[in-house]
Amino acid sequence: MKILTTGGAGYIGSHTCLELLQAGHEVVAVDNLCNSKEESLKRVQEITGRSLSFHRVDLLDRTALAAVFRSHEIEAVLHFAGLKAVGESVRVPLRYYHNNITGTVVLCEVMEEFGVKTIVFSSSATVYGNPSTVPVTEGFPVSPENPYGRTKLMIEEILRDLQAADSEWRVA
Repeated sequence: MKILTTGGAGYIGSHTCLELLQAGHEVVAVDNLCNSKEESLKRVQEITGRSLSFHRVDLLDRTALAAVFRSHEIEAVLHFAGLKAVGESVRVPLRYYHNNITGTVVLCEVMEEFGVKTIVFSSSATVYGNPSTVPVTEGFPVSPENPYGRTKLMIEEILRDLQAADSEWRVA
């Protein structure tokens, strides 16, 4: 498969790119590099002996993102991109809401435009707030306590609504 990883140069994204390449998939990575370095993807390519396509793109830039989809036949998206610091999200909540939620909406709109309706979203345990017991399971009630966690939960809900409205969407 040809898989797009958003936030592909970040910690989870780059490790996922490595696994995808080792499994024989073609990888297209996009990242705005605000929390990552392109060097991580160079290392992935050195480790695997395989190349991937990297595009320095911000998900808020619809035109640039569409150009990536136009130049590759993307089949699925693994969505890791987003601002991720809990403390920072409390200090600048609007930045988190705009970046994480609007970026995901733009991504989904571009995916739909190009007929790509398979997405895996990397959420966060922060959606569960301060659970009474650990380990946390997906059946726990959600109650995020900070803007970062709330963006993750809102994105989960957006993706549920998208799938409910169009059963062709495959969301995990």
